[in-house]
Amino acid sequence: MNDTGRSGRVARGSALSAGALAIALFAAGCSAQDSASQDAPSRASADSTPSATSATSATSAPSEVSLPVAPEDLRGADPCKLIDRKVLAGFGKVEYDRGIRYGECDIRLDGRDDWSVSIFVELQSGPSEVSPDNPAPTPVLRDGVTVYESEGYGELSDDKDCTRDVMVPEGTGAVAIGVYGDETGTRACRIADTAATGVIRLLKSGDLPSARHAPDSLANQDACDLIKESEAARVPDIDPRDRHATFTGQSCTWGPENIDEPHLYILFGHQDDALQGRPLTVGGRKAAVKYSPVDEDSSLLGPSLPSCSVDAEYGAAGPTVEGRTEVVTVGVAGDSSRQKLCSLAQELARKALARLPEP
Repeated sequence: MNDTGRSGRVARGSALSAGALAIALFAAGCSAQDSASQDAPSRASADSTPSATSATSATSAPSEVSLPVAPEDLRGADPCKLIDRKVLAGFGKVEYDRGIRYGECDIRLDGRDDWSVSIFVELQSGPSEVSPDNPAPTPVLRDGVTVYESEGYGELSDDKDCTRDVMVPEGTGAVAIGVYGDETGTRACRIADTAATGVIRLLKSGDLPSARHAPDSLANQDACDLIKESEAARVPDIDPRDRHATFTGQSCTWGPENIDEPHLYILFGHQDDALQGRPLTVGGRKAAVKYSPVDEDSSLLGPSLPSCSVDAEYGAAGPTVEGRTEVVTVGVAGDSSRQKLCSLAQELARKALARLPEP
């Protein structure tokens, strides 16, 4: 993901239906590696291709130790438990937030002398992207494990940001740790280093804390499996073969990953708020459709095309996010009319939901 993801962490608590594409780009793009073509292998073994602003391929800096962790182990891990509260206790008070998607965790760290930072943890397939204005991540060995390190400043402030992407194993997965909002500029990297050390210790043990996903949870599904290439081709002005998947399978985009170009996207999430938009029923499930007009000057992402999205309730989330509802979002963005965009979103939502098992 480009640096819009870094400055956009504040948007992670937003409802899925509101600005769904923006959230998709925030959540799906922290890793430049999370993309695969339509004819690529499944997400358990998908190849990855870094973009121009991403770090050098991790295979150029292999770890010296063999970690007893497979990609599927990482996908099933609880990201909020990869960094234990005790690891960060020396810096201040720690509060965890599950965010809106499986495979990620928001942590708020409040210092004892009236300062605070945000820590974001995400399960990825490779190193994070950075803004072209900041240096590319540098691969280093920490305790024999490859870690991509980067630091820079937020686009909307002068606060220091620092990331540490712990690679496991040999470039097939990563635990991305980002520390944002350090007003002093002196703490972000120390906190990120401490968190990375804790993650490495846990990975070396091979005993990853399980997220304990229910068998019928969206956590076990792949968003890219829900739409066929021929169906994606119905969206005007996109190449349906241009498909971008995330490591955890929780979102998929057909067409460019830019909000100012036409595309189709599917997001899985969990929320405790009521669906927003015009209520309807899709595939027997409670749903809502919402149209978002063109935004010529988004403060975080820049100009965007009009879009229409359908949010559909899937089932009860849990147990790590017990009390929330799993939601499938299908959205279409483009230069077409509101009627055309919303008609396509509803049509594709019906097809996507029909391919999911009954919860």
